[in-house]
Amino acid sequence: MHGTSQGSACPDQLMTFSATSLGESHKGQSSESAIPVSAECDSELANAVAAAKANIELVTRINSASGQLGRTWSLPVSPEMQAKTPVWSSRMHWQRQVRMVLNKVEGISSCAKNHVDPERVYAVAIMMARSADTRTGRRVTASREFLANRAGVSITVLKRARRVLSELGMAREMVRGRLLRTIERWAAEAHHGRRQTKATSVWALVSPRSVATQDSSDRRQSFAYPQTSDRGPQSLACSFSSCTSVRKYKTTRARAHDRRGSAANLEPRPMALQRAAGDLLRHVPCLNEVRHIGSVCEALRAHSIDVERWTGRDIARALSDDTKARGWNWPAAETLDAPVAFLRWRLARIDWSGPSYSERAMAAKKLRDEERRRAASQSEQQLAARASDVTRRAAMKQIRRVLDTGATSPPPKAPVHEDHSVGLPW
Repeated sequence: MHGTSQGSACPDQLMTFSATSLGESHKGQSSESAIPVSAECDSELANAVAAAKANIELVTRINSASGQLGRTWSLPVSPEMQAKTPVWSSRMHWQRQVRMVLNKVEGISSCAKNHVDPERVYAVAIMMARSADTRTGRRVTASREFLANRAGVSITVLKRARRVLSELGMAREMVRGRLLRTIERWAAEAHHGRRQTKATSVWALVSPRSVATQDSSDRRQSFAYPQTSDRGPQSLACSFSSCTSVRKYKTTRARAHDRRGSAANLEPRPMALQRAAGDLLRHVPCLNEVRHIGSVCEALRAHSIDVERWTGRDIARALSDDTKARGWNWPAAETLDAPVAFLRWRLARIDWSGPSYSERAMAAKKLRDEERRRAASQSEQQLAARASDVTRRAAMKQIRRVLDTGATSPPPKAPVHEDHSVGLPW
């Protein structure tokens, strides 16, 4: 039988296929040099599996060695670069160090050379500090668009501010952002499961030794212990002040009596002012240390804030928006020695003559209500313009009557004019 071993002249001789270099297969006799196709496929599959396993192991080593965190994959930093870069003191200390360096001559000259305002440099520094690792100040991998949007500056200003921080030694670019290679794209996809083709620059925030030493000495001088002086607590100067305690007590009591008498003559504060002050203290956590609401009322009154239009929540929201626009942070309550003075300083930098947030919300609500009423009025007019069911039935009845009358009576005949000319009659 043709095509089978039964029809072959040599039934015991097997037919094999060998592959040529062009990928074409031809039929030939079996020999020791002929390799079956299945063996070649098995070897290629084994090589592909081995290469895939090697790539998986390499990707795992890259991600574990670089310590990838977050929702994006960042470029690894070499251990040599990590060893050469010092860490920062802390986030709060680094921010204060940046402010101190920017106020010096070299900071002012660097900002002037790079054509950027120091306040904008400080705003960029605050946003970079928020994105840094809390313990070391490294791993600042936020994109330029993200930092510029949060700091309220443009991309160009962000680049100039980074250049100033780098020149002052307060920041260091560890790796420049670039397009990812093939193995890096695989590592990124293994890290977060998405496709990533580019990576941002990796920055580290640094506290130089000289700046950190000066900052620590300034802090020690600012928070010196009251009794660290040449005179001891039992010196003559201290004992002399204690001898006049009776006179001081009498003077203090007299002044307090005068203040109570003058305060008794004052009119009570309006309820709207007290309510606004209470809401402001409730929505601003750093003012929790305020001991009396009357000081907040006087601060609001001193800056001519109309509490009939501006509620306490509106004032707190305006302060928060101004803080965000300037790139600042709200301080902690325990770090403020004079919270009322801080509140007065913040209130003086905002224009309170415009409409409040409540007024804007009420205006928007009125506009929406007016649009709804206008749409409802137009719908009513359209419904009124439509014919009612009774009118529609009467009109259809009249139309049927006319049609029935025209169908029973013969149509009028048109006069025929004879014309002897060639053509059809008129």
